[in-house]
Amino acid sequence: MKKLVILGLCLSTVLSLALTACSTKEKKDPYISWPAPKIYDKGHAYLKKGDYNDAITAYESLNSQYPFSPASQNGDLELIYAYYLSGDPALSLAAASRYIKLYPNDPNAAYAYYMAGVVEFNNGRGFLERYLPYQMSQHQSDNYVASFSSFNQVLTFFPKSSYAQDSRRRMIYLNNIMADHDLSVAQYYFNQKAYVASAARAEGIIISYPTTPAALLAMKLLADSYQALQLSNLADSANLYYQANLSAQK
Repeated sequence: MKKLVILGLCLSTVLSLALTACSTKEKKDPYISWPAPKIYDKGHAYLKKGDYNDAITAYESLNSQYPFSPASQNGDLELIYAYYLSGDPALSLAAASRYIKLYPNDPNAAYAYYMAGVVEFNNGRGFLERYLPYQMSQHQSDNYVASFSSFNQVLTFFPKSSYAQDSRRRMIYLNNIMADHDLSVAQYYFNQKAYVASAARAEGIIISYPTTPAALLAMKLLADSYQALQLSNLADSANLYYQANLSAQK
């Protein structure tokens, strides 16, 4: 019995040492003591080839060994993209946020804000929704709000950056999508005869998204909701505004 116990202890020790060795081997940094520029060049080369995981390994090593070097700053910026293309949006957003906090006045922070917007935009859609036809307006998501906010930061702080034009275009698109979603909700309430709720939602669209096509339709729905509630004066006023804006668009 003692022999079996000793043998068991020996085997346990051997397995423990083996697992420790494997773990140590897995965590070993292949770029220890490399100069910062050389590590960056390695990561950049991997990124250009599409070897995103290898690029991430290099950039993470660079950040760990030389956290505030110019090479590390460049690596941190490219790490946002590497995480995104490797399929890890959470780390991509974290990397973008970190870059913005460390270098808020750096012109390249525009890219960090822009990429945060792109990542959040895609996070608002599931895997199948990215590759199959679907209406974004039927799938409201907080990610769209976050995406809009990030693109807005580009325009606010870096209006002359190369990312400003596309950020503005995406903001207009997202604004229309969010307005269309709220309109579909308002219409649902109206169809369910929840006229107070449909009126409130329609009014919210007019206030929050006044420049979108949905705003005009919301005005008509507001008039219809007031009419259903027998609030004739409010219904007439809303309908008057609807007709005036309808004529202005023709």
